[in-house]
Amino acid sequence: MTTLRLTLALTLGLTLVTLAPAQQGPAPSSTLLRLPVTPGAIRVTDAAATREFGSYLSGLAREEGSTCQASEYLVWNDPELADRIVDDLGTQFGKRGLVFETLDEVEEDGTTALSFRLTEKANRYVGLLYLDDESVVLGWCQLRAAQAQAAPAARPASPTPAAAAGVTPRPGTYTGDLTGDFKGTSISFQVAADGRTITNVRMTGYWRCRDSLSSSGAKLNARLIGELGEMPGNVPVQAGAFNRRATAPYLAWEFAGRFVSATQAQGTFLVEADDCTSYKLSFTATRR
Repeated sequence: MTTLRLTLALTLGLTLVTLAPAQQGPAPSSTLLRLPVTPGAIRVTDAAATREFGSYLSGLAREEGSTCQASEYLVWNDPELADRIVDDLGTQFGKRGLVFETLDEVEEDGTTALSFRLTEKANRYVGLLYLDDESVVLGWCQLRAAQAQAAPAARPASPTPAAAAGVTPRPGTYTGDLTGDFKGTSISFQVAADGRTITNVRMTGYWRCRDSLSSSGAKLNARLIGELGEMPGNVPVQAGAFNRRATAPYLAWEFAGRFVSATQAQGTFLVEADDCTSYKLSFTATRR
């Protein structure tokens, strides 16, 4: 049985965590989020081995005003897989429509501990990804849903003709904040006079890149993007919705969403290169 000694530099001090994983063979997928993971993962189920790690996840859940209702711990004993693990997770999050948000990141003595939040429709998760020169460890838990007070059932209103047909946006410049990572990350784009085309999609803010000095090479090092230039090509708007992926040398963009009114749009945005990615970020943009 392999024993992993994990030194996590947390905000409350330096905590030593030892995981002694019960060897169950390969774990090809996450049972918690129901998505495939990078081959080589071992699922850790021993309660004593995961107690310290679980306590940290419980702390993250409390900061979100909730508690953990189910958790999962995965270990890869090959640190060379770190970059692939991060890339695979980002891909699967995008496919599932999970919004990734960084909560905190600590680097100390060649180790990295990244805490994060995942959100999708009715579900929320918190997690911790730990990297060192011996292993990669991922722990996450599903948060309990907030208890809402029961309300009398209301008769659904009949959709208006405009809602049924989709919103036609007003032409002009739209700007807004991207959420899911650092404050100060923004997006802007232009809606054409006919309301059927979006152009000049630009992002200003941060993305995460490989650190050439890191033993893992994972995309965790935050860098200011500044001005990358506009997303190439036009983005068609059909019945108020838009969805496009575009590529150029060394860069790729994903831009999708819908207009919730004639002057406001909501959606997701991603920009990435071989060494850097913003991960998928959410936005609300309003006509100026």
